[in-house]
Amino acid sequence: MRRIVRRVVGVFSVVGLASMLFAGTAQADGDTVYFSSGSTNCSIAGDGTVGCDFASQALVQYSFLPILLPARDIVIDQQWLPAHPMFVVGTHTLPGGNPDLADVKTGAGTWGSYIEYAGARCEQGFHGSFSCKSKGRTWGIYGGVISAS
Repeated sequence: MRRIVRRVVGVFSVVGLASMLFAGTAQADGDTVYFSSGSTNCSIAGDGTVGCDFASQALVQYSFLPILLPARDIVIDQQWLPAHPMFVVGTHTLPGGNPDLADVKTGAGTWGSYIEYAGARCEQGFHGSFSCKSKGRTWGIYGGVISAS
């Protein structure tokens, strides 16, 4: 059990430190696209950074951790770092809410709308699932559980 706790603390430390050290300024550049899918508000910056805020807490699962981690947001901002929570809810949401994905979509897939921008892609999936990929990383949410890599 101690080993699991150390591993979780280590992951949070690396994710938190890396996020602070390598956070970009793309949102300030004015080249960010905002959208929502259901109660999830997302943004894709001009450098391909993609992040989403969730209306309620979700659980994040990684293949290298035996436990689920609580999160209210998730971001892909580095190629070498898996999709991870930033623990700063609201950074991907415009005042008054984001426009619906259907209003900013770049295409329609089998299960719903998708948007491709700056090398990132977010799309609606089967039975209300939603996923995003960018920089060689991906995450998807279904039923309140996020699978991230």
